[in-house]
Amino acid sequence: MDLSTDKHLDDTGIPSLEILVVDDDELSQRLMRVLLTREGHRVEVASNGFEAIEAVKRKIYDIVFMDLQMPGMGGIEASRQIRAWENGGSHTFIVALTASYLPENGQALFDAGMDNYIAKPFEIEHIQQLLRYSFQAGLKSSSAVQAMEGEAKRHALAIRLGIQQIGGDSEAYRDLLTDFIQELPEKIRLMRRFWDARELEKLARAAHNLKGVAANLGAIPLSKLAHRLDEQSSTSYTDSLEGILNDLEAAANILSAFARDFLNNKGNGC
Repeated sequence: MDLSTDKHLDDTGIPSLEILVVDDDELSQRLMRVLLTREGHRVEVASNGFEAIEAVKRKIYDIVFMDLQMPGMGGIEASRQIRAWENGGSHTFIVALTASYLPENGQALFDAGMDNYIAKPFEIEHIQQLLRYSFQAGLKSSSAVQAMEGEAKRHALAIRLGIQQIGGDSEAYRDLLTDFIQELPEKIRLMRRFWDARELEKLARAAHNLKGVAANLGAIPLSKLAHRLDEQSSTSYTDSLEGILNDLEAAANILSAFARDFLNNKGNGC
């Protein structure tokens, strides 16, 4: 959850939130948009579980209202896949939209990773309660999330290992790392284009090259993800490639942030 201080708190104690409404019924989408934007929130919509998963991968939402019954993929399976993609890291607050109150099915929702549920038809007061609860839950977990992010950054780059692997020359290591970080965004974009065009041979080759260079510089998490991407592309097993690419992009961002901190501080890590 984005807890930046530029979010304005209204009279209810809820800031302006980023909200995703997932519902296959256009009228229900419009109704939720009217109710939520009137309260000052920013609302986007998706029409099925597949669209919801892609939206969550592209952007951080403060809360997702997820309909259960949708064509293609329903809300329960979409929630499961979102939790699998998050893999214990960031936690999107998901509220099930149910046609009726069914307490006997409540456990199934929680088992799928949903945080709460609301029955249709719903009132704005109930929605406000859920928004307030999700915001407060985010406040409680923000320090833990920050700690996990810090831990991920610290493990993104084994500096001493990288220096050892190029013969102990710290200045040469800095030069190579600087070039690598500058070129990394374009390498990631190129792999994304290969995947979009389903050019798996080119994707495997690019991932293989990235794997080797990253390992030599001590960027072990990035190298491991590139290795997975290389293997899956080489075998034409495409089911997991989108998720690996998303993880690779996230790892590259973490690595770049940590590496720049190191490069801007001459005494750090050497």
